[in-house]
Amino acid sequence: MSLESEIRSITENSGAEMAVSALHLESGQRADVDADRIYPLCSVLKIPVLVEAFRQIEAGRFSLDDRWELTTAEKNLPSGILVFFDDGLAPTVKDLLTLMIIISDNTATDMVMHRLGEGSVTAAMHKLGLTDIHVPLTIRELFDDLLPSSDPTQDMLALATAPRNRTGVSYSLGPDNDTGTTAALTELLARIWRGEVVNRAACAAMLEILLKQQLNDRLPRYLPPGTPCAHKTGTLPGIRNDSGIIYAGKNAHVAVTVFSRWDDEAVSDDPIASSEQPIAIDAAFGRIGRLLYDTYGDA
Repeated sequence: MSLESEIRSITENSGAEMAVSALHLESGQRADVDADRIYPLCSVLKIPVLVEAFRQIEAGRFSLDDRWELTTAEKNLPSGILVFFDDGLAPTVKDLLTLMIIISDNTATDMVMHRLGEGSVTAAMHKLGLTDIHVPLTIRELFDDLLPSSDPTQDMLALATAPRNRTGVSYSLGPDNDTGTTAALTELLARIWRGEVVNRAACAAMLEILLKQQLNDRLPRYLPPGTPCAHKTGTLPGIRNDSGIIYAGKNAHVAVTVFSRWDDEAVSDDPIASSEQPIAIDAAFGRIGRLLYDTYGDA
């Protein structure tokens, strides 16, 4: 059975619609399953944001050591921790980029996006030729569309049962939403690994941040303990994503992106199924990650 067939077998038994793009960086061998299908990026958008931030740092617009003050106006609903901190905290840009990636901090993300400028992330991706990647919306704008209220001071327990808008822009597959393909994200990762985005030093800094990821229950789920994986997850109700580079050995690196959609509303009245189905989908991510590790890892 070919690698692509093995991946397709995992996706077809995952309980979700899945798209996969995997690239062995040393040999150029790839395995794709529906890799040109458009999906909402969710927090995977933070990889393109990271790239554009380093591009603007290289251009001299700001530096990693600059400090930006936290204010209530820039706070976002979790994920993340900055929303719970007092106004006046002044993390460095490096701190914000790190929080944005490794715990998917939404407040840190918008603090960065507001300073990058509207349309800048999409423009940067398209300049790289990655025209399937669109990042027009901040995290707050996504929440404004998705939730009855995006007020970061609201009762988090009440928010858990608030209705989600499934017909708005946050689930759109068009350029009005933060969207992309697994093929495009995997190509972006490959260029970061090769040092082709901004410059080699910037790419090394991006990978250093991505390697500190704390949310490791998808692609790295079944990797041997201690296996580095530079990646970023993304999640909305009914959507689970992950995109990164598996360090399968000294001469074995695999860029891989997996996007998924599933009908979470079909089990919304069943708390056990609502909990178990995402775990099953995450396990499929993990099986894909382990398959790639076993296929390309150093003997």
